[in-house]
Amino acid sequence: MSALEELLAHPGLWRGRGTGLPATVPTRPTGFAHLDRTLRGGWPRGQLTELIGAPFGSGETRMLLPVLATCSRERRRVMLVTPPATPWIPGWRQLGVDPEGVFVIRATSEEDIIWSCEQILRHPKTGVLLAWLQGSRSAPLRRLRLAAGSGDACAFLYRPPAVASQASPAHLRIRWQADGDRLRLEVIKFTGGPIPAGQPVVIPRDAR
Repeated sequence: MSALEELLAHPGLWRGRGTGLPATVPTRPTGFAHLDRTLRGGWPRGQLTELIGAPFGSGETRMLLPVLATCSRERRRVMLVTPPATPWIPGWRQLGVDPEGVFVIRATSEEDIIWSCEQILRHPKTGVLLAWLQGSRSAPLRRLRLAAGSGDACAFLYRPPAVASQASPAHLRIRWQADGDRLRLEVIKFTGGPIPAGQPVVIPRDAR
């Protein structure tokens, strides 16, 4: 089998002529019933989720604390790559995230960031990856999609607002915006079906 044939046979490859990925994409509950209904089950596993918005530090990480706590209880690793600030571990501990299972990786170049994310996504102990990407190129995301498909971790990529209009291989793309003490979430891409209709999902920035 040639390299191209092997790539085309990969189960994580989406073909434009089809209806998207199977409806049986495994998920993890988000911790918010309304958001679970919108996403038809929760955060996808073995796929990429883009969280597009700014400024960082507006509660965009706290909305993921329920899924981080779930993975922590399962003794699966929570991996953070180039976060813009050090997470407030005492607060995370109070919400059920074991600090012993949280790892922070600092990288300076885009290539180092992408390489680190690839290794993390392929590791069977990874439960959740959170990575902050400042670049606007979509090519590295194709590598991450293939890496994500080799495991079942939830992979969240934080990206700046400018990329919202660009094409992306991510399974799920969500635009987030701070709104007082809440976050407004708008689904702008949902592979495997139509974009969920209705008003943006509003959730508290305090995950408790």
